[in-house]
Amino acid sequence: FFAQHRQALVAPEDQKFAHPSGLAGEKAGPRVWLKMLRVHQWAKNTLIAVPAVLSNTLMYADVPGRVVLAFVSFSLLASCIYIINDLIDLPSDRLHKTKCKRPIASGQIAIPHAIMVAAVLFAASVCVSLFLPLAFRAVLAVYAVLTTAYTFWFKRMLLIDVLSLAGLYTIRVIAGAAATLIDASFWLLAFSLFFFLSLALVKRFVELSATPDTGLEKVKGRGYRSGDKQVLGEAGMASTFAAVMVLALYIDSDEVKLIYGSPYVLWLLCPIVLYLSLRIWVLARRDEMHEDPVVFLLTDWRSQIMVVIGAALVIAAAAF
Repeated sequence: FFAQHRQALVAPEDQKFAHPSGLAGEKAGPRVWLKMLRVHQWAKNTLIAVPAVLSNTLMYADVPGRVVLAFVSFSLLASCIYIINDLIDLPSDRLHKTKCKRPIASGQIAIPHAIMVAAVLFAASVCVSLFLPLAFRAVLAVYAVLTTAYTFWFKRMLLIDVLSLAGLYTIRVIAGAAATLIDASFWLLAFSLFFFLSLALVKRFVELSATPDTGLEKVKGRGYRSGDKQVLGEAGMASTFAAVMVLALYIDSDEVKLIYGSPYVLWLLCPIVLYLSLRIWVLARRDEMHEDPVVFLLTDWRSQIMVVIGAALVIAAAAF
């Protein structure tokens, strides 16, 4: 492995980072290490709290503690897998206009150090999971296997990659249900699958937009060609409307009437979800979208306002 990636790590354009040994660069500060761990991506793991929030059980005795432990366990494992992914993608990352600045690809953090940190993160994740039900550890194992398969194989397969990404987001919801011993609603899982499939398709759409037109040749490291953008856009829009349809059917179900005192307040969630998803697609087509649409949703102030309004609607539907 070292022999394969040593030359790429100390390419001429990054000699200012190169250590004489060819493995490390200038001493990395805390920000560099946090960047390697992709701590900002931990926000995705807040999906673990969704089952408890929607079932109105978040304030029950040990539920908040279970949610926090599940969040920590998932976040540690996610950072471990991000490091592994960066090591596997090292040659292609160096050729990417933005990914070449990642700590490992730029040579700021040595490969041996990255491997050691990944091992520690994995062990810590497993240790934290021991305080949660066996069902959670089973879901965590499935997540680890699926993510590893995505890193090595699935992300290079046409459409399998986006379906895998949607599944990984949905697994977070299932993990939250397993950690808190709450039954995962069929409606919630169906909505999650379609909604996150749309966001995964946005991610690929943006990647293709930033890639030079190679004609009939596949984009390096992916199963797509530059001419596939149109199909991905159409599929993403269809997934958005499918998610909203599932949400509408859920709101009209008997299950919701048993949980919420004023379920019809929840109908306002439909236009909110439409706004969030369609705005992302508009910005993606304008080439104004962040590469990761989930991170964009969590950092964009307009999206944050919509999320707060949605949360207020859920609280109001339950309280009145």
